[in-house]
Amino acid sequence: MNHWSRIRSAVRGAQGAIAAEPKHLASIKPLIEDALTILSKPPSSEAIDELEYLIGRAQDFVSRWRPSPRPTPGVFYTQPLWARSTDEQAGEALSLIEEFRAVYSATPASQEEVKSMKAFISHSSSDAAIAEALVELLRAALTLPAKEIRCTSVDGYKLPAGADSNEQLRQEVFASEAFVALLSPASVRSVYVMFELGARWGTGQPMVPIMVGGLNVSDLKAPLSAIHAISGTSESDLHELVEQLADRLQRPLEKPSAYGKALRAFMVAAAPLPVTA
Repeated sequence: MNHWSRIRSAVRGAQGAIAAEPKHLASIKPLIEDALTILSKPPSSEAIDELEYLIGRAQDFVSRWRPSPRPTPGVFYTQPLWARSTDEQAGEALSLIEEFRAVYSATPASQEEVKSMKAFISHSSSDAAIAEALVELLRAALTLPAKEIRCTSVDGYKLPAGADSNEQLRQEVFASEAFVALLSPASVRSVYVMFELGARWGTGQPMVPIMVGGLNVSDLKAPLSAIHAISGTSESDLHELVEQLADRLQRPLEKPSAYGKALRAFMVAAAPLPVTA
C-alpha cells in the first residue's frame, strides 16, 4: 500500500472513531471529511500542507483528553477509548504525511514535467510495439503533443535524462489525467506494471485497462477483475476509448477518418501472436 493510501486509511480510522462518539467530536468531523476529500485526489505540495493542517487541528482537539504528564497523586484517570483512538489515528496520519512529504519532494524541473503530463501508458517493455501503436493512436485522435504523454519504452516519450526514474514515475502515476494500462501476458507478470496499477488504484483516480496480446477477462485477478477492461482488438471499444479520453482531457476529438489508420494499426499490434508449430 502506498503512502497516500496509508494516510487515507489512518484518516478513515479517525473518521470511524468520531462516528462512535459524535457528542464530543462533532466539531472536528468537518476537518476529517475535508481531509478525505483531499485524499481522493492526486497529491500535490499544496494538498500535503492542507492535509497536515486539518489533521493537526483534529489532533489538537482530542489531545485535551490525554492523561496528564504529571498526574495528581491518588487520582486515577483513563483516557476515553474514542479519544485515544482518534488521537492515535491522527498521529499516525501526521507521521505518514511527514514521510510522504520527503518522498514527494522533487526538483522544480521535475515538478513541471509531472504537471505537464496528461496521459500515462503503463506497459511491459515486452509490449513496446503495442505501446508505440497506442501512442500513435492517441496523437492521431486527440492531437496530444509528445510532452503530454509518458510511455517509457517509446523514443520521444521516455523520462528526461537525469531524472529520478522511480520518483518521477511515481508522481506521474498519481498526477496524470488519463492512465491507460496495457494488460498482456507479460505485463500482468511485471512487478513495475503491477506497482503502477496498485499506486493508481490507491488514488481512487480512474484508469483504463486494455487487454492485448491474447489476454482475456478470465486471466484477470482482483482487484483488476473488478475494473471494466476493454479489448485492444475491438474497434468499437477503441472508438469509445478515444471518446472518453477526449472528454476527460478536454481535447477535441478528430474525425474517425483522421485516426482510423492508427486505430487499425493498434488493433493489429494488439492481436495475439500467431502460434508457431
